Formats: sequence, C-alpha cells, structure tokens
Amino acid sequence: MRAVRGTPIFIVVLPLLSSVCLAQLPSSGCDRSGSTLADCASFTPSKTIASEVSSSRTVAFDPGTGFAASSESTTDRDRDSGSGVASVSGEKKGFDWGRALTESFTFLVIEQAYVVHTDFNWVVVENGIPFNHYARDYGQSLTSWWHAGWSAGEDPLYNYVGHPIQGAMTGYIELQNDPKYEKLEFSNTKVYWRSRLKAMLWNAVYSTQWSMGPLSEMTVEKYGAKARPPWNKDGSLPCDTKTCYSGVGKVNLVMTPVGGLGWMLAEDILDKKIVEQQVETRTQNRFLIDAARCSLNPIRGGANILHGRRPWYRVSRDEPNLSLLEPPQHAVSEEKIPRTQIPNRGDIFFGYTHLSQSHCEVPVSGAPKTCNPLSAQASILNGWTLAYERKYFRYFGTVFDVGQQYGGASQSNYLVGIRGGASLGRFRPFAQVLFGAVDARFSGPSGTESDLTFAEDLGVGVDIRLTRLLGWRTHVDELKTGSDSFERYNVRVSSGFALRF
Repeated sequence: MRAVRGTPIFIVVLPLLSSVCLAQLPSSGCDRSGSTLADCASFTPSKTIASEVSSSRTVAFDPGTGFAASSESTTDRDRDSGSGVASVSGEKKGFDWGRALTESFTFLVIEQAYVVHTDFNWVVVENGIPFNHYARDYGQSLTSWWHAGWSAGEDPLYNYVGHPIQGAMTGYIELQNDPKYEKLEFSNTKVYWRSRLKAMLWNAVYSTQWSMGPLSEMTVEKYGAKARPPWNKDGSLPCDTKTCYSGVGKVNLVMTPVGGLGWMLAEDILDKKIVEQQVETRTQNRFLIDAARCSLNPIRGGANILHGRRPWYRVSRDEPNLSLLEPPQHAVSEEKIPRTQIPNRGDIFFGYTHLSQSHCEVPVSGAPKTCNPLSAQASILNGWTLAYERKYFRYFGTVFDVGQQYGGASQSNYLVGIRGGASLGRFRPFAQVLFGAVDARFSGPSGTESDLTFAEDLGVGVDIRLTRLLGWRTHVDELKTGSDSFERYNVRVSSGFALRF
C-alpha cells in the first residue's frame, strides 16, 4: 500500500484555510445542559432569518412550505451546511448515495494520482498502456494475493497508520451524507455506536475496492501480475520460498475498517472533550476555535472539504436551526434584482504554454538516463493550452485540457482530471491532477518519428479575479510520460485568461 501517503494532502491544506474563518456560533448550551440527544431540538440558538441569511438577491418567503427561499446565493455558513435555506423542507431526507459515491470517487482519484506518480513505471509496464491485459493480470493478481501473507511485504507505517487514515476519511464521508447521523457527537449511546458501525461498513467496502477491486492497487500497479510477480522477503526474484510477497496483504482488509473506526473515535473524543468542552467554553475567538478543530480533527477536516464545507465546520454546532427561523416581511421580484453574483459554475481557460527541458529516467531504478531522440527534441517547446473546468462540488471540478507545443518537435496534450481549490478574496489557489495522452512528433534525417504515450500531469496554480467574469490564471505542472523503456518529465508553465460562467 503506497497511495495512502497521498492522504495527508488534506492535512496540509487545513491550516491554510483556517485563517479565513467566518463568525460561526460557538457550541450550544444544549449539549452542556445534560439533555439527551433526542431531547435537543437544535444544537444552536435560534435567530431571525435576517442574521442567518445574506444574499445578493432578496430572500423571499414561500407560503407553501413556510420557509424562507433564497433566489440567489446565501452566506458561507448556509453553504457550509450542505445546502441553502431554500432546500429546507418538512420531509425527512435519506442517505445521499449519489453524493457519497461521488465524494468517495474523488478521494479515490486523489489517492490513485499518487500511486500513478510514484509507481509510474508499473502503470505503463505493459507496452506503455495502463490496464493492458486487464483481465489476465487481474486474475493473476488475485491468485497471488490469496497465497500471500498477512502484510505481503508492505511497510508497517502504511498498514497501521496510512490505512486507518484512509478508513477514517471514508467513514466521515459516509457520516456527512447521512442526515440521520451527521449531527451526532461522541456519546455512549446506541445511536452513536450504530452510526459509527455503519461508517465502518462503508469504509470496509471502500478499502476492499482499494486493495483488490476493479480500480485497485492490483489493477493500477499490477501487484502480483505477470509483469510484477511476487518476490522473496529480501526482494529478489523469482520467489522460491514458501512465503512470497505480492505487495497487497490481507492486513488491509482488517486494519483499514478497524483502524479507521479507532481513528474516528479518537477524533470524536478530542472534538467533544477538548475542543467543545474546553476551548469553546473559554473563548469566543474564532481563529482559536477553528484552529483547534482543524488540528485535533484533521481527517474530518479533509472530509469536510470533499463535502464543500470549511475544514473546521461542525454540523452539530454551526448549522442554523432553520425550522425556527422567522420569515421576512417583504419579497422582491426576480426581475428587479441586479445580477451581481460572481459566476462559480466553471471556467474556460486559454493561454500561452512553455514546456521545459526533458528529463529522462530508467523506469525501475529511477536513475538518470539519456533521453531517446524524440524525447530530447521534445524540450523547450512553446505553444498554447485550452482548458474547460466544470464544478461538480463547491471546491472540486472536472477539467478537460488540450494543448499544442512547437519547437524541435511538436507535441499535443489530451488530458482530463479533477481540480480542487478555494477562493480567498480575489484569489483562488488550486491543485490539479490530470491523466491522458501525449502525442509527440519529430522530423529528422531518417524520417518522421511519432510516439503516443500515457501521461500524468500534477500541478498547482492560482486564479486572480480581474472582473466579474474574467480572471488571470497561472499554473505550473509536472508532465510525466513514458513506457516500459523510459520515463520523461517536463515542467509545463501556462498563463492566460480564464472566463468564468
């Protein structure tokens, strides 16, 4: 197990985001009054809608439902709750399967991006094509796993720390999509333990897919397949001892759900006993409260980000009690409201792109290697990039990226992936992971050479808002291509206009 090393990405992001906290309410008195969870109608004091809802378009009262309906954006606090005021209804909502699966898949893409980056040579070992001989290799990997030992040669740090982190993340994903349990805090009650056991079940299904499913370590990194057969304890090949190591052990199926549950319980206890009962009862300083929440609940914070909430958000203490809100007295028609809201559904980017010097490595050892003629020519290229992003969550969007660079060779990029970022005033820093293909062509004395290879692109950047619709984007990426015979790295720098919609 190697990709769980990508999980702490969220932990790095949390302290950066905690500096832009909003004035959320401290813990309610309901929990401290000694009342049971069933007796508490809400976790925060009620307020009038004027103090809870702020919109660039006027809020109107819907007499059909008895609740306020916002015709445009609500405050960040309402958005943090997962929906605006308009989504409130008297009907009970069930588990949100679609969003839970999408959040889990987003997390899977982030983890697999790290796998592909660190074990790129194994991803493309079969003639430079990922998932080549998929059915054959998958069957061999399952057979090798069955005969492998408990750990199968994995680093204990991954087994007993990384996998519990992965399990806690997916457990919180399940909880935050279940309205029945998302407000529960730590307590020795049946409903609390039932909620955590359900989260562990979701965690177990995710971890099983991660270890041996159709998009798992077995299929992506080809552990135990013909191209990556089991090895001896000392790392030598072929395996000629009784115990062979395949890289994916049975420990994963146990430690991820069990360790994940333990990690969740630890964060729940810290949040209840220290953050809520010690910090929040002694200070109203939002920075201190949010910093304590993030530092003591880093994995919950990562799940919050996937859900479109700030990492320090707590449903039990921050969500307004919408059922007690008072409706406004006046409403304004849609036509009379100015369209001043900044579009945030996605953007189209077009800009200049520079591709740096090529660097090549030996696939297995990672040692420097002289680039082949085509890779050597695919250096210091200049051209353009066109990218389209469509948001599907508050902080995440799907990206389609195409481009062309020219120079000693011509190169075309065809990439697709995800981008995650948060707006901080006029700035939106982001990170992205893209997968696809690169087609390089070079005309030399012996004729035209061409090579179409799998590619991975990892990068960071920033958008600067210039006007309501227009921004300026700059991003820097590492573009990795190659096959079973070589790996090539190029730094890709792009800068240009981004039109929001």
